[in-house]
This record gives sequence, C-alpha cells and structure tokens, in this order.
Amino acid sequence: MHDVSAWITLPGLALGVALLCALLYPLHRRLQQRQQRQLRLNITQLSLLRELIGGWQRHRGLSNGLLCGDSSLSQDLAAVRLQVDDHLLQATRLSGNQQTAWASLFDHWSRLRDVRNSDPANNLVQHHLIIRNAIFLMEDIASEFDLSQGRSELSYLPCIWHEVIQAAEWAGQARALGTGIAAARHSSAEQRVRLRFLKQKIEQLSRSAFTTLHNHEQCRRFNLMRGEQTVLSFLRCIDQELLNVEQPGIAAKAYFQCATLAIDELLALIDVALRHLQETGRGATTGNSQAKKNPD
Repeated sequence: MHDVSAWITLPGLALGVALLCALLYPLHRRLQQRQQRQLRLNITQLSLLRELIGGWQRHRGLSNGLLCGDSSLSQDLAAVRLQVDDHLLQATRLSGNQQTAWASLFDHWSRLRDVRNSDPANNLVQHHLIIRNAIFLMEDIASEFDLSQGRSELSYLPCIWHEVIQAAEWAGQARALGTGIAAARHSSAEQRVRLRFLKQKIEQLSRSAFTTLHNHEQCRRFNLMRGEQTVLSFLRCIDQELLNVEQPGIAAKAYFQCATLAIDELLALIDVALRHLQETGRGATTGNSQAKKNPD
C-alpha cells in the first residue's frame, strides 16, 4: 500500500494554501464591506435620531408655552416643525432593520405636529412618548452590532447612549414644563413636585456622564467644562426663577433659552461621539484598502 503522505509535498501544500486563501479572501472582503455599509447606515440613523430628538424636545417646549398662553412662541414653533419634517423626510430614504419602529415615529408625528387644538397636558404626554420611543430606537440601533469594533478609544459610547441622552431628555422635560409655567405666570403644587424631580434626575445623570467622560482617554474631544457650567446654570435657573418664588417672573422665551443652552451642550456630546465614529469608520476602510495594496 502506498503511503499517502508521500504524495503531499511542500510545493503542493503551499499551492493548496494559496488556493484556499484565494477562495476565502473575496468572502472576507465582502463581509468587511457589508460591515462598513452597516456601520455607515447605523451612524446615519443615529445622527438623524439625534436631530429628531432635539427637534421634538424643542417642539414640546415651544408648543407647551404656546398652549399655556404665550403666543410669541408660534413663529419659532413653526420653524422647528419644518426642521423635523425635513429630517423625517431624510429618514424615509433609509433602509435597515428598524423599519417598523421608524414607521411608528412617522405616524405619531403626523398626528402630533399640529398642536393648535391640543390640551396642554396631553400635548406633553404625547411628546414624551414619541421622544421616549425615539430614544429606544437609538439604543436599539446602537446595540445592533459593535459600533466601536473593539476599539478601546470608543468604550465611552454606552455613556452617550444612556446617561447623556437621558440627561438631555430630563432637561427637555424640565424645559417644556418650565416654559409652560413661565407662560402662565403660576405653577401648581403638582407641577413644582414634578419640576423638582426633573431637576434631581438632570443632576444625577449629568454628573454621572461628565464624570465618566472626564475619566476617559478621549475626554479632550469634549468641551466638558463648558457643558458642566451650562447645565449648572440651568439648574440654578430652575431654583431661582421657578421653584423659590411664589409667582414666576421670568419670560417664557428667556427660560426656554436658558434651558436650551444646557440641552444643546448635552446633545453636542452625542454629536462629538458620532463624528468620532465616522472618523474611525473611515480609518478602518482606509486601513483595509492600504492592506490590500500592501499585503506584506
């Protein structure tokens, strides 16, 4: 009987390995390209959701102020409504695994965008609901696959999708409620209890977020000092202008703007993270291309 091993020579083995690599490499490249397309799609969806959440938060605050008696907010409200419509139009052109959730947001907004005959309390509830669902969708898209692709420099991302966006949302609710109080020039005991609760949540989550980001190697990317000071200024405004006075004297627009500065600083942290993701995604694509050109 012939020894099979005698037929296996080094040149033959090398040829077999080469053929196997030639067969597997195109598959590997296709998988890489698919992952990069998925990464780009998810980043695009996250960017749109960040804009939509910010827009719906502004729409909530302005509409509540309008419904509570400040008609000067109507022009700003109309401008925000158009911005939200534009971002949703962009979202309709996207594909992905979350089409049902997106469709739910489209449908909800179609019923929410015109607030002229709305009850103020229900208007707030419906805005809370659409924003909550948008945040859930953001979390789902962020966890669909590893956006960091194993990079330690992106290990702060869970803080962005949880503490930061939640702090921004509690601040958005405080903006909406406070704008209504300022417009009406009075507050109920129930409203003050709710506002104190919102203030506490903003303090807790923003402190946690800023601490996490301060301790991360990428902290230089974020303007953390300015963000912290702006959030603290907003918290002082809640105390001084709404909670520690019998009859609020601050104008609805002034309170709305103070709150907006703080919310914008929190949302800016998300913008920085999204830009960082885009940079690392481009870097990975460039690295793969260079490796193909220079296989040794």
